Amino acid sequence: MNKIKLSLLTKKIIRGSIPFLIIIVFWYFLYHFHQSTTGLIPSPNLAFLSFFQLIIDGKILELILTSLLNLMPPFILAAILAIVLGIIMGRNKIVFQVFHPFLSALYPVPSLAWLPFIILFLGFTREAVWFVIFLSAFIRMIFSIISGVQNINIEYILVVKNLAFSKLKTIFNVIIPCSLPHIITGLRLGFGAAWRSLVGAEMLVITLGGLGKFIWVSQWYFDFDKVIAGIITISLISLLVEEVIFKRIEKNTLIKWGAID
Repeated sequence: MNKIKLSLLTKKIIRGSIPFLIIIVFWYFLYHFHQSTTGLIPSPNLAFLSFFQLIIDGKILELILTSLLNLMPPFILAAILAIVLGIIMGRNKIVFQVFHPFLSALYPVPSLAWLPFIILFLGFTREAVWFVIFLSAFIRMIFSIISGVQNINIEYILVVKNLAFSKLKTIFNVIIPCSLPHIITGLRLGFGAAWRSLVGAEMLVITLGGLGKFIWVSQWYFDFDKVIAGIITISLISLLVEEVIFKRIEKNTLIKWGAID
């Protein structure tokens, strides 16, 4: 059984690596073609060397910790408020009718588009970046949560009404467990949106440091190998959070509620 799982994992890794290998091959061709004209495109070897040098120097850990410090407070607050308001909107038609048009109007607007306006009130501060991240994560999460609550089997609600459950008991014993897959999906989407907004905001408010500032400063010094190293780091962090945290939580949740064995 272990050999079968290892074989399936190996095949999955090999298949998942194909697009990356294609990009690296294309990158080599692009590097050699432009080397004689601009000389600005770094070779894959130099970019990966810069990435590993950042790891050896400990710089990459410092950048990641700084970015996470900028990210986590607004993301956690956005998650809490999205879950609370999402449950209320999913169960109350009046509240849904009041807030849904407003949230729908905010949804298509990129969060970074609000940053210049927010800076007018909060300045080039961490609070300005937090507000942008909060807005980005909250908007992406709440619609998934509302959908999960609205699609709960009505028979479950009727049963708990017959059992005279209180509203809080209904929420914690029925609504949240039944909509948990949608909540996890919302958290996943919210984190992705928050992570993208964070890097963009750090490029504009460089006093906060982090990966965004590192990429922004590197490109002004024409250290494009470091720019690519920063991009690799951003991708790896996002992939790590997706595979190690969200997929594990999702799998454990589905097993607990009997969706899979």
